[in-house]
Amino acid sequence: MRRVAIFAHYDPRDTIKRYIVHHLAALREVCDEVHFASTAQLADKELAKLEGIVTSHRLCENTGYDFGMWARVIGGLALGQWDELVLTNSSVFGPLVPLAGAFERMRGVDCDFWGMTDSLEMEYHIQSFFLVFRARLLKSGQVERFFASVLPYRNKWQVIRSYEIGLTHFLLDQGFKPSVVASVGDPRLRIGVCNPCIGMPIALTKLGVPYVKVELLRDNPYHLRLAPVRARMAALGYPIDCVELERLPKRKILSWFVLRCHRMLRRLRQHFRPAAYLIPAVSAAFRAAPTGSEHGKTSSAIPAPTGPGGPIENPLDRARRPGGSTP
Repeated sequence: MRRVAIFAHYDPRDTIKRYIVHHLAALREVCDEVHFASTAQLADKELAKLEGIVTSHRLCENTGYDFGMWARVIGGLALGQWDELVLTNSSVFGPLVPLAGAFERMRGVDCDFWGMTDSLEMEYHIQSFFLVFRARLLKSGQVERFFASVLPYRNKWQVIRSYEIGLTHFLLDQGFKPSVVASVGDPRLRIGVCNPCIGMPIALTKLGVPYVKVELLRDNPYHLRLAPVRARMAALGYPIDCVELERLPKRKILSWFVLRCHRMLRRLRQHFRPAAYLIPAVSAAFRAAPTGSEHGKTSSAIPAPTGPGGPIENPLDRARRPGGSTP
């Protein structure tokens, strides 16, 4: 198994923090090559932290966010020669446990690409903080095709809608099968939480996701109690001294406040809709869809994401069952 990883990094203070080094070292344990790309202006003393860990490093213009960095590195790789490609970034603390466990768990799952979690925010998609593409997909040329189309957007939400959400739907349209370690459709997760990484971090770690989002510990948008989250991280063996949080610059506080208000209003609006509209992502992951193509073949429906235990149940179907709960 030949596996290559690309790590997208950003830091407003132009440093490589301890949690980044920890993450890169863990990737190197399961990958033959790790390529590091950053939009920070890193001095030589910072780049020295990467010695012996990464195969190459690249400093990029701060456009396109993670997808722009991944695209620049992918353009120089012969993906067809690899069995798996891993894309990840600096938006998470972890892994809390060795990554070998997640790869072993997913090895027996029939899929072409997988991630740690999926999300219902905006539309159904596999979250891009950790993505794995397998050989059949890499040899198809569709990964290069998608990333060759990435534009240097400077707006974060444009990148999310066009590329994080767009990547999942593009690959589904090409007939490739997705999977996740833990899905929002899992009955062990609460129905109605659009983004489980922010809303249910401890439950995700119990389902095998070895990461905690930096945004959760820094901004805590769902106003969770964070002490139990930190305790869970420590209990799994993660070095808590690696948790370094970068507060938002003053010039970004107003835009951050407006964004949070917008997201709160959107969640309230969804909360009072009927169940069929509360979880719009099910339309992409679970319902029948127009015919798509897979190397000349056709399919009549978008495949449901699967986990190690098999296909994930449609959360709306679970809500409608006698005795089931409605969001």
